[in-house]
Amino acid sequence: QLELLVPRSWSHPNKEFLHAWYTRIGYRPVRTGPIEESYPQLAPLVATPCDFVIYHKPLTVGTSE
Repeated sequence: QLELLVPRSWSHPNKEFLHAWYTRIGYRPVRTGPIEESYPQLAPLVATPCDFVIYHKPLTVGTSE
């Protein structure tokens, strides 16, 4: 699982790059929520209102022969 903090009302080039990279390597966004929901103590410290995007990547279980 990865979490990416993103500005709520504008787009940041580095965050767009990370989103593209994460999806290229198999992570998929499964949920977006306001930072206040999961990290209320951090919300006052960010410079702009933000959301976090949660990414999941399925794990592949290999078999040994």
